[in-house]
Amino acid sequence: MPVLSKLSPLLVLTALLAGCGPDKDEFAPPCPRPIMVRGLEDLSRYSTEGSHDLADLVVQGRLAAIGGSCKFTERHSTTVEATVSARTEFLRGPAMQGRATSVRLFIAVTEGNTVLDKQIIEMPVEFPTNVDRVALDTPAVRMVLPTTPTKSPAAFGIVAGFQLTPAEVAANRQNPGR
Repeated sequence: MPVLSKLSPLLVLTALLAGCGPDKDEFAPPCPRPIMVRGLEDLSRYSTEGSHDLADLVVQGRLAAIGGSCKFTERHSTTVEATVSARTEFLRGPAMQGRATSVRLFIAVTEGNTVLDKQIIEMPVEFPTNVDRVALDTPAVRMVLPTTPTKSPAAFGIVAGFQLTPAEVAANRQNPGR
């Protein structure tokens, strides 16, 4: 009897916890693997168009990571919602006037080479006094993946990068891996 009285609270707690949460056959859906778009993961802004002189550098940015999670929009639904954010790192250049600027990034859902949904994020970048490097997370972006009973979230892609000008894209292609 003493052993049973010691186990009883544990058994009661186990029984209570077994009734919590989603159905035992219901798991979180898989998320597509997020990818940084090659050539759009770096940003270098100069005060003079066409310049690549360090003295003209206003801000340099790097997309460091993309992460997120997926969930079904409703219980027993096939529609999946992805919540995605990106980690960025910035360096203040010698040509920056003041301590703040703004950059644009994008996060998109793709199927093959087709962009199904693209959201552009206007991101303020502020450097505190005596600090020339900052790491920032974008706000979380919610995107719906058009899944079906026969098409899993793995059929889609989630991509991210800086929203660059044509000149910035060309500079990144000329100087890969900067």
